[in-house]
Parts: sequence; C-alpha cells; structure tokens
Amino acid sequence: MSSLIHHEEIERLFELKRNNGIHRLGKLFTTASNTYYYDTGTGKVLQLDKDSSIIMHSLFELVNVNTPEGLLAIEQISISAINDFCQTVLNEHLFRAHKPYRLYTPGHNELLEEQVNNELSQIILELTGRCNLRCGYCIYNEECDLNRDFNSSDMSFEIAKAAVDYAAMHSKDRIAVTFYGGEPLLKFDLLKWVIEYSLKTLKGKKLTFSLTTNLTLVTKEVANYLATVPGLGIVCSLDGPENIQNEYRRYSNGEGSFSKAFRGLELLSDSFSLSENSLSINAVFAPPYSHEKLNEINSFFSGLEFLPANTNINIGYVAEGSLPNASIKRDENQINPVLLDPLWTWLESRALNRSYIRDETNDISSTGIESSLISIEKRFLTDKPQDLYPFNGCCIPGARRLYVNTSGQLYVCERVGFSPSIGNILEGIDFTSLKKHYVEDYSNGSIEQCQDCWAIRLCSVCYAHNYTESQFDSSEKNRKCDFRRRVHLKDLVLYHTMLENCPEKLEFLKDIVIT
Repeated sequence: MSSLIHHEEIERLFELKRNNGIHRLGKLFTTASNTYYYDTGTGKVLQLDKDSSIIMHSLFELVNVNTPEGLLAIEQISISAINDFCQTVLNEHLFRAHKPYRLYTPGHNELLEEQVNNELSQIILELTGRCNLRCGYCIYNEECDLNRDFNSSDMSFEIAKAAVDYAAMHSKDRIAVTFYGGEPLLKFDLLKWVIEYSLKTLKGKKLTFSLTTNLTLVTKEVANYLATVPGLGIVCSLDGPENIQNEYRRYSNGEGSFSKAFRGLELLSDSFSLSENSLSINAVFAPPYSHEKLNEINSFFSGLEFLPANTNINIGYVAEGSLPNASIKRDENQINPVLLDPLWTWLESRALNRSYIRDETNDISSTGIESSLISIEKRFLTDKPQDLYPFNGCCIPGARRLYVNTSGQLYVCERVGFSPSIGNILEGIDFTSLKKHYVEDYSNGSIEQCQDCWAIRLCSVCYAHNYTESQFDSSEKNRKCDFRRRVHLKDLVLYHTMLENCPEKLEFLKDIVIT
C-alpha cells in the first residue's frame, strides 16, 4: 500500500480550511462538462480530473471534512490520488497567494507625481451642465443622488483655454481631448474653438478628440464639421427603436426624442461615411427587462445599414440608484437565471449560438461579450505568486484622465460622481488631496475586503460612485463586492465553456493588445 508522501502539504491545505483561509486562495467553477480551479496567486486555471475534483470539493465545500484523515475516509479517493494532487499543487505553486496589507502600483505611489505631471493621457472638459433632455434614468436628474443635478453653468473660454494649455504642458507625445456635459453640443461654439485651439497648441502630439451626444442637436452643418475633425470619435446615445427610445429618453415636456436623435444619427453616418472618424453607440437597457426586448433592440440596430462599418454598439443596465426599482436581482440563489441577470443570460446565449463573436451585422452582443472574454484571456498570469496587488480596476488618478468641470475644478474622472476635488485648472493639482483620497484612503478602506477575496486580481471596481463629496466611502465600495465576484465567476465559466465547445471563436482575442 502506498504511503501519503505529501502529508505536510495536504495538512497545510486543511489547516487553511480550518482557519477560514482557503477561500481567498482560489475558486472552483464548473461548466456543463468539466470542473476547474482558478488560482488567485498565479491566475492559472486547471481542469480537474475526478480525483482532483473530490479533493477540491473537500477543501472548499464539504464542511465535515477538515483533516487529511477525513479526506481518506471518502471511499472514492486513494492515497496515490492525494499524492498526485499535492505534487501538482507544489509544481504549479498553487494555494500560495500572499495576503496583501495594502493595494499597490508604482504609478499610485513613488511614480505618482511624475506621471501626473508628465504623462496625462486624456483631458475631459465639461462644456456645460445643461441638457436639452430629461432622460428618466439619468444620473444628473434631481431625483438621483449619485451626482450633481443639471444646472445652467457653462464653461468659459478662459477655463477651456487653461485646460488645453494644461494638457500641452503635462502630456507626452499623445493626448486625447474629450467633451462632456450635459449635452456638449449646446456649446458647439466653444467645442469648435477648443478643437481649433487644440490643433494649434497640441501640434506635434498624436491628438484625438471625442464626445458623447444625445444626437438631437446634430444638424447637417454640425455633422459635416465633426467629420472633418482629425481623430474624432463620437459616442451616440440611442436606446433602440422609437417605442423603447421614447420610454425614457424624453424632453422635459414628456415628448420623445427618437425622431430627432435618429435623424442626427443618419446625418452623422452620412458625413462620416467618407471620413476616418468613428461612431459608436451606447444603448441603455431599462425596465421592464426581458429577452424579447433585447431581441427587439438588436433587430433595430442590425437593420441600420447606413451605419459606418465597424460601429461599436454597447448596451448596459441603467446606473444603479438612478431609477427606482431598476436594479437587477442580485440574489445568487435566485432560481431563474433570466431574472437574476437578463442581459447577461441573453449575451451568453448569443455568444454560444452565433458563428462569430463579431461580424458585420451591428449585433449589440459583440462588445459586451468581448469585454467579458478579454478579462479572462488577458488576466494576470504568472508561474509563482507575486506579493503586490493593484488598485483593483483604478487608473492612475490625474494621469490616465483628468476631468475639468465648468468652473475649472479638477476631478479624477467624469464617471466618479460626487468626489473630492484634486485641484483647479488655474492653480494645478493638489497632490495632498490626490494622495489622501485616491491612494491612501482607497487602499486603507479596501484592503480588509480585498485581502480575503479570491477575485482580487480580476477585480474591475474603480473609483466610480465610491465617494462622497468629501471622502472615500468604503461601505459603498464593499457593498458591490459580492456582485462583482459573481460577474467574474460568470466570465470564467463562459470563457471555458467556449474553450471546450468552440475554441475558434476565441482566436480573435490573441490579436487584442491591452494598453
């Protein structure tokens, strides 16, 4: 009879289990065909055979098996199988993720000031706080407490000029200038001036522009001008056909916006047809939720033959908290998965049943599925665990992007919502505020949750909606953790289901470079 030559290793694993330390080290997941183990420390995913599955389930799920002797009492398992399992664990450096005491990247610490001062990638100008629509789910509505309300404030030419001058001084060889609102086309005169001033002031750099618009103010003159702006990308807000668009995207008098928005999209598409500039569409999936509604939206966009080639169409839920009773059900024990997350189950079905992830049909499932698969294909992966963990999905604050509001106050991002300012465009960055709120407080307020999380290296949570006007809100951030873990688990399952059944659909991922 063989002996348990790796008794010390299997005992180490069960001691971790007894001390409630096993679950942070990895995650079991299953497809319809196989069981897998994702290892937190290395990012490796191992397909498990029958014996390894029994051992893993004993470690993660069987509450009454807490010792090697208890494992050996399971009739189906043998000593040789345990030895083989432990040898794999040792060879692959599994179950050895370091427990972090802080979140860390050089860019958030010793290189922060250098990168903020010299490597700005994107500057975002809030041209106006005004909007000509009052969409029912908008985060700027008076009823939503996630962000400021709509207001009558417009950015001055002085502030706009200072923002471009700041970008010239603090960027390297490339910079993106983005226009935001409200509805930025309400300040089309200022938008044009900033573009022309940027082309002169930022000459010699690789310069791109972008803006988000509700399309209703697009005229032929506006469309023709935008088509001539070098390196311009436009995100167009359109939710679908007339009945769906007009359900939430309305004027203040209740009138639907579809006819004017659709005409704006036609004008832009026509003007951009001979331009190298790009259009993309952002659709909001709002209640009532159903697969039938998604099919209707998809049919609408797929039928828009006038759209420029390679138009990206993204669809997502309304922002949580922006609309009463709009949150998807977040109980992971919900019996019906369609009710649990109707958008995901629809996207998943499209991914598995279509011949390709991306084709020429303007299918709205492409972008969402791509981002899910990319997160697994391009995940952190190493042979041996490393002891440093990044700031979840946070970019380098003040360097990756810098948001300038209408009065010139500086913020880390247009998506963050209420949050502490990090300076003023006329005076520069307040590094004391930047370091306190977006490095020290974020790390200190997150680490207790992060250090016990198996998905710490997959985590995409960022600064957005995790602050009040004066400080980091750790309880708000940590409240999202269970949901994000379920998202990453679904990503793992989908990726490996496709790897088993249709690996050719994943080939496109090899050509994607993450910057």
